[in-house]
Amino acid sequence: MTMMNMPTSKSELDTGSTVVKQVKRRSLFMERLFEFLSSVKLALALLIAILVSCVIGVTLVRGERAGELIFGALWFNGLLVLLVVNVAFCFFGRIWGRRITLISLGMILFHLSFVAMLGGIIYNSMFYFRGFIRLTEGETLPSGDRQSYDAIDHGRFFDFEKLKGETTLIKMHTGYQVEETDKRAAYEIAVGEGAAKKQGVVYITKNLEHDGFRYFNDREGYSVAIFLYDKKGAELYGAFVPLQSFKQKDDKGNDVYLYTTGTKESPGSFPYPQEPQKPLFSLQVTYRPSALKFKERNGEAFLQVWPLATPESVQGDKTLAYGKLPIGGKLEAGDHYLMATEVRYWVAMSVRHEPGLPIVLTSLWVGLTGMTITFIGRLRKGKE
Repeated sequence: MTMMNMPTSKSELDTGSTVVKQVKRRSLFMERLFEFLSSVKLALALLIAILVSCVIGVTLVRGERAGELIFGALWFNGLLVLLVVNVAFCFFGRIWGRRITLISLGMILFHLSFVAMLGGIIYNSMFYFRGFIRLTEGETLPSGDRQSYDAIDHGRFFDFEKLKGETTLIKMHTGYQVEETDKRAAYEIAVGEGAAKKQGVVYITKNLEHDGFRYFNDREGYSVAIFLYDKKGAELYGAFVPLQSFKQKDDKGNDVYLYTTGTKESPGSFPYPQEPQKPLFSLQVTYRPSALKFKERNGEAFLQVWPLATPESVQGDKTLAYGKLPIGGKLEAGDHYLMATEVRYWVAMSVRHEPGLPIVLTSLWVGLTGMTITFIGRLRKGKE
């Protein structure tokens, strides 16, 4: 028995025709998208745009503003992502289906490393963190609190919840020795929380890594504990006062340091006590360390007290009290006494989180391997 084909209705023919047209459109779109992403003209345009942006960012805008407007902006990182995709399509689209040789294998590895390196740089720029945290010996600060840092720089998508637990400066060691090598200064710190807390010593050639964050030594200085008492001897307030260091020349032309309160630019005073207490006067603290090594945290403190500045008077018009006293000594200041009770070190550590760095470093090694394989392949080809 012969089976007869049933006649196809007009609606079925229209449906089939529509499907074919949609497939053709998608195929044409994919072809044009591939041509666009693998275009050399696109690569040149992207490189020009990126280079111009970089020149503007390092010459005209600069600093944090450049990071906000250019290097940390989504549009700039979008250009970098598009460049990575373009490089991948340009190279791998041209070698697809070709026979793999030693030379082509090396070139594949090299271009893979280039693409991965750019990807690592982009990833790092969006999720990195750099900050400077300053602590006095024995002080603990919450790692995830912005107020704990003197300066912060981070990627657009960095999550502060990654900074878990606390950072504690246990002690600073001077003249720290490692296998009879003087490391000058070393910071004994503890970071993290609970059972995951990590403790270690950081010095110039060694950092502490914990949970993706690395702690580096940066700089240190002195902090003097200044306590306030009333005339009856009752303690009213006390805090460690961090001092700035200013390089100067003595009478013989030698470099010496002045350790005093103020800003990075110049010495100065500050309201004392600090908030939330009500300030009573302005205070400047200067410290001269003992020249004897066995009296490392001793020396002399110079305290100068002024009335608080008001709209009618400028600070410095009249000195309420001034005196030089040994550590442990006290100075009368009107209805109060000031006492310099102890000297400790403060330390500013650099905290860094660079999640893209391992990708970049690995890519460099892969790229070097690819170049080596290509070089060997060309040598062998030349001998044939």
